[in-house]
Formats: sequence, C-alpha cells, structure tokens
Amino acid sequence: MNKIEFNPRKSRHIKYLERRIVELHQEIFDEALFVATSDKDYVYDELDERREIIQTKISLQKKYRRRLNLLNL
Repeated sequence: MNKIEFNPRKSRHIKYLERRIVELHQEIFDEALFVATSDKDYVYDELDERREIIQTKISLQKKYRRRLNLLNL
C-alpha cells in the first residue's frame, strides 16, 4: 500500500495541487489567447501587464508541479 493512503492530509494536498495546476493552465491559456488575438488599438501597457501576469502564473504552475512531484515520491 502507498503511504499516501494512510495520510489523508497529504492526499488532500495532492488533490489540491493537481486541481490548481489544471486551473492555472486554463488561466494561462485564456490570457495568452487574449494577448495573441488582441487588436493593436489596445494600450501596450495593458498588454505588458497581462504578459507579466502570464509569467507569474507560469512560475507558480512550475512551483506547484515540483511540489507535486516531491509529494508523489
């Protein structure tokens, strides 16, 4: 048997990380799609701000993936 089965707190944390990674992936995709298909009439500051948000979400997603990999060992 796996150690995760005996630790409900750890299993809930793993489920949370998996769900959050999927949510971040969808949010990143939506933001990137908006930036890619936006008209040139938008102020470049707004697009730069959205790009920064995308970078932040990508780094957060990487952090969650590393944690999930460590927990699944």
